[in-house]
Amino acid sequence: MAKRPQLSNNFALKKCSRRACTAKDRISQLPDDILVHILSFLSVKEAADTSVLSKRWLPLWRYVPRLDFDATKQLGEVAVHEKLQKRYMKKYVRWVNRTLRMCKAQRLDLFRVRFDLNELAQHDIDKWLEFAFSRQVQRLELDLLEGGERIQASDYCYTFPAQLLGLNHCAGQPQSNNVHKLPPLWYNFKSVKVLLFKSVHVTGEVLEFFLHNCPFVEEMVVHGSGTLVNLEVVGPSLKLKHLEIWFCLGLKSLKICDTNIVTLRTSSAHKLLLSNVPMLIEVDVGGHPFRHILDTIMPRGSCILSQLEVLKIHAYGGLEYLEHYKFPQLAKLKKFVVEVLAKEDMSVLGCTHVIGAAPQLKEFELKLLWVDPSRSERECRKAVRCPLHHLKVLRLSGYYGRTSEVELVRVAPDEILRNFAKLQLQGEVPPHIELVIL
Repeated sequence: MAKRPQLSNNFALKKCSRRACTAKDRISQLPDDILVHILSFLSVKEAADTSVLSKRWLPLWRYVPRLDFDATKQLGEVAVHEKLQKRYMKKYVRWVNRTLRMCKAQRLDLFRVRFDLNELAQHDIDKWLEFAFSRQVQRLELDLLEGGERIQASDYCYTFPAQLLGLNHCAGQPQSNNVHKLPPLWYNFKSVKVLLFKSVHVTGEVLEFFLHNCPFVEEMVVHGSGTLVNLEVVGPSLKLKHLEIWFCLGLKSLKICDTNIVTLRTSSAHKLLLSNVPMLIEVDVGGHPFRHILDTIMPRGSCILSQLEVLKIHAYGGLEYLEHYKFPQLAKLKKFVVEVLAKEDMSVLGCTHVIGAAPQLKEFELKLLWVDPSRSERECRKAVRCPLHHLKVLRLSGYYGRTSEVELVRVAPDEILRNFAKLQLQGEVPPHIELVIL
């Protein structure tokens, strides 16, 4: 039987190339709606790049209902050369403006702006918002953090245009008698489900407008607003499930009552008023000593703590206060996270009082942010070991080998204790030796 001749590599490649050229483009034969849906998973730039494939693809990206203008990756160069900030801002604004002029989508699932923008882009961002609302946007995100990371200085933040909602005053200005004039885009606001404002000046009146006039709003996030003074989230008709108010330094009061909110995150715990929130199961609070935080989320006669499944506390200090605080039974608590500034050999045994009050606790995390780390030679204090049958995870960030850290671990169940000991000793053992703790 004659041997089959072997094809050279070049010949084989040419043959495969001819087959590829003659193969049918089955993807392009799909209906427009399906192709646009596929493109919606790409970034704006990637979707636009598909227009070079063929005439069939040329107009499709213009109908994509997700406009994600995330360009934070470019900000690394700006961080090194601050003089480039204005140049990059102008380039970014031109890109968004050009894209919106070509966009033909009638509805928007997402409109996201993520770049280092400030008051210098006020006029352009105002126009972007008008465009997004005119397309009945569902998820609106203005993420204008300086360098993509830090909160903008308050004097330079972009200000949300209250007049766009028919509120006839600017942020910080007195209200007129005709505050509730019907805005030109009234019916287009009703589709909003998610609102995110970072480094954006926004007032409580603007946020309450969305809460009470947009029946589908489930998530609201505000970071770094210098004009947010008072906010009331009140009423069983509200659909809001998640509220996040963080680093709004001018906030005087945050009232949340008679609503079905599920998760809450705020750095203004001492200005928080909670009442009749039966669906609330996750609270993330911070910014002040533990005493103020706990007195806020556990007022007299309140059962808020007893219904929580997740509790996260970020405090500047006062961790030792937990040792003297009488906690109620945290019957449903499954996750407890503490982030605190750590000084010298500060005791962390106060955490065990929370742990001991939570028989269903599965996960405990302690994050120590060091100010002045130091070790002491004092003896370990004895504490009652917590009989936790469900605890599976113990995380300790910022471990420094202090006596107080060893004290904490000694009250944990044996299995957790062994895992922590392994973590503590692993770095001291040469890599060719296997560490086994029995």
